[in-house]
Amino acid sequence: MYKLIVSDFDGTLIDKEGRIPLSTVLLLDDLRRKKIKIAIATGRCLKSVLDYNKDFTICDYLITSNGAYIYDISGKSVIFRKNIGIRTVKKIIKEFSSQAIIYLTDHNTWNLISKKGAYSKEFDVVKVLDQEKFLEENKTNIYKIELYFETLLLAKNCLKQMQELNLRIHANLQTNEGKYLVEITYQEISKLKGVEKILSKYKWSLDDVIVFGDGYNDIELMKKAGLGVAVSSAIEEVKKAADDITLDSNQKGVEKYLRSIFK
Repeated sequence: MYKLIVSDFDGTLIDKEGRIPLSTVLLLDDLRRKKIKIAIATGRCLKSVLDYNKDFTICDYLITSNGAYIYDISGKSVIFRKNIGIRTVKKIIKEFSSQAIIYLTDHNTWNLISKKGAYSKEFDVVKVLDQEKFLEENKTNIYKIELYFETLLLAKNCLKQMQELNLRIHANLQTNEGKYLVEITYQEISKLKGVEKILSKYKWSLDDVIVFGDGYNDIELMKKAGLGVAVSSAIEEVKKAADDITLDSNQKGVEKYLRSIFK
């Protein structure tokens, strides 16, 4: 029987209104009472997901910033964090500030470095007015960089440039609401590595894990987990990596699949 359930957040667990259905919340609570651990693995910063646990705890662990910041909810403690070196941050800003909209993510907010944001409505975003001061005060507190591009081609070209810069980073392509972005963390950071940090605590293996996802940053974990399940709205690369496919988030795909497994 599976011991750890890991779900992506946006496009997988929450619906188009940004909500987790009550029936899903109740199911997750029931599974946790049966000693099954639940983790959310997301590119979001900690606060953005922690807010969903204010009234009702829905999971045990939050793997945020694609694995760069991992939080134990019951213990109210950070069990792992790894920032991007400040020299690397500055080099990326210098290299791409004229090509992309740039956000620097600490554990609480997205900090907008560019003059304008990628979205018309933005939440948990702080506009950086003094870049030099911000970077000086956050030398060890930047866990992820997001570079937004107007086209897929530009985003892919960015990935090629990253390789040429030979930086100690991990970069992957992602899409969000029809936008193309490159997500950057420290070189050994990923959702997979984040899950492995949790597994080591219990001496469990990846065979004990069910994972749900929809985007590029889920593929590596999807391939390694005991059972990888893509939602029907996932990109094709994720579907190919998955063992099975469930309904999309608006049709409570994660919940319905879990009910079929844990009858």
